Amino acid sequence: MKKVICQMSVSLDGYVEGPRHEIDWHLVDDEFNAYAVEMFDAADVLIMGRRTYELMAGYWPAATDNDPVVTERMNSTPK
Repeated sequence: MKKVICQMSVSLDGYVEGPRHEIDWHLVDDEFNAYAVEMFDAADVLIMGRRTYELMAGYWPAATDNDPVVTERMNSTPK
């Protein structure tokens, strides 16, 4: 039987984005990218909500400003 891993971001007030849907507080650095690769290694599929999926589908296929390993894994992992 496969494991289900829930990775979720939320602040103490229950929001993860600003009033204009910005997430400019989110720091993507080498440590975060290593964590992302670790999560991809543990996952066979990604399950997202509709809004998150739409945002990710619009961003990742053309992403050039991220770690190439994370970009490849995000694009190749089934959703």
